[in-house]
Amino acid sequence: MFRRRTPPARSGPVDLAFTAASAEGGYRFDVHATGQWLETGAPFHQNPAAAAACHVLDHVTELAAVCSILSHAELEYRANALLGQPADLASASVRVQWVAVHVHARPEDLLDAQTHERLRAKARAAQEEQQLRVAQYVGFRDLLREDPTIALAQLLLENPAAFTPQTVNTVGEIARQVASHAPGAAWVETARLLEKSFGGLPADAQQFIVDRLCTVLMEFGAKAPAERLRTVHRVTEAGAGAGAGEETDT
Repeated sequence: MFRRRTPPARSGPVDLAFTAASAEGGYRFDVHATGQWLETGAPFHQNPAAAAACHVLDHVTELAAVCSILSHAELEYRANALLGQPADLASASVRVQWVAVHVHARPEDLLDAQTHERLRAKARAAQEEQQLRVAQYVGFRDLLREDPTIALAQLLLENPAAFTPQTVNTVGEIARQVASHAPGAAWVETARLLEKSFGGLPADAQQFIVDRLCTVLMEFGAKAPAERLRTVHRVTEAGAGAGAGEETDT
């Protein structure tokens, strides 16, 4: 009685040359992979070499897709770390014993990618600089809107040689333009009109207007602003009276 002899396990080399798309998409790595595969038993695969080749292709392609063309050395290290140990392909009854991967990038692709990388870095730097300058403009505008004297002090400290009496007039005009486009600009303009017209009135007329404003504010429940308005003008009148007294004594 004869026993059926088991055919010897097949084995063979892995020797592949292919390209893999990089993360940029427009550039491809040149890949050369060598190794060894071994058939492990039934069911026998019709083309175990193809199964081993697909195993290598799938892993290298996946790694390359997230790697820049400028990082071809990194791709080579990662591919060898993954494929440098035995891997059983259960569906094909094939064991990939080992694989060594060598990755290259075309010099013209590297030069082109480096140029694009520099341009992107330059664009990012220009955008960051523009954002910084806009932030500085906004800060200075807010100074002009809230207190032009702070803006004047800043100009005086940063560039005293360029500071002239005309600068004061210019900053004042700019501050008015800024305020006219600010939120609540109508009320800012109203306050300026009141300030301009109020200063030329006789003292009794000024007092009448202040009392009337305070009365109106009280009628609408704005007690605190009314009291503050009376206090401000009481202090102003006291200061003016003291100044007048000093002039008389002189």
